[in-house]
Amino acid sequence: MKMINYNGDTLSKLSLGTVQFGLDYGIANTVGQPKINSVKEIVDFVLESGINCFDTAAAYGSSEEILGKVMNKRKASYIISKLSSDNFLQNFEKKIDQSIQKLNVENLYAILLHDSNLLSNWDKKFNISIEKMINSKKIKYFGVSIYSNDDFNNALNNDSIAIIQIPFNIFDQRAIKFNWFQRAKEKNKLIFIRSVYLQGLLFMDEDSLPENLTSSGKYLNKFKSYCEELNLSSSTLALSFVNSIAKDSVILFGCDSLAQAKQNIDSFNELEDLTVNLVSEIHHSFKNVPENIYNPTKW
Repeated sequence: MKMINYNGDTLSKLSLGTVQFGLDYGIANTVGQPKINSVKEIVDFVLESGINCFDTAAAYGSSEEILGKVMNKRKASYIISKLSSDNFLQNFEKKIDQSIQKLNVENLYAILLHDSNLLSNWDKKFNISIEKMINSKKIKYFGVSIYSNDDFNNALNNDSIAIIQIPFNIFDQRAIKFNWFQRAKEKNKLIFIRSVYLQGLLFMDEDSLPENLTSSGKYLNKFKSYCEELNLSSSTLALSFVNSIAKDSVILFGCDSLAQAKQNIDSFNELEDLTVNLVSEIHHSFKNVPENIYNPTKW
């Protein structure tokens, strides 16, 4: 497993996203929420594969509790959870304690805001609460999951924020357009990438699309034509594109079965960087995908 370094910490390049463990999640998900025995198989496999980073959230149904039961104090070096910004000052420490208890760990590598509501109206009192949690060693870092370029700019210029989780995939190329990766590196912010497969949309066929996403058909067909031309699976091309650009970022992947976990990790371990010319060609082919396709909040 490839690794990256952040402030002396060695994180696996892939991080297991666990929303599927607690919710029936994903537009292309036909399996539903996996049983706890299946989750144990998945976690065992990813740990054995060298993945040491797990991503969860209080809003992911029973994900924190299930992950805590399955991990059972086994060593995963970096566990990250997320919480909402509602009543931040009143609930911040309490919510962190709840996540730590459910996950059956002593502390979290990071806690992220699951929404960006506070970023444009940041209160200095927030910094005090965050610093208190860091000093108590309940968390090492604080961060946020962003949804727009304005969100990114606010997060980038916030000294309390060390980790920024962003959406990035072949259809959603705002990270390239607004140069998020280089700007984050210059500010020593660690980026986590979500939605590499756009919740499974990149795996769907045009004739199986829901009515609200039929306009994505022509882009899916173009994407699949690249896959055929390059003799790559949809997952491999999607992952290769992101990995070729985001060298110093952690990439989140989710799965609802052991077979999917193996496929994702095997695909990643066998990846070869796409050529600069091919990355540029793919970028230009999909740089104008409409927001109602690349942004799941518009679905």
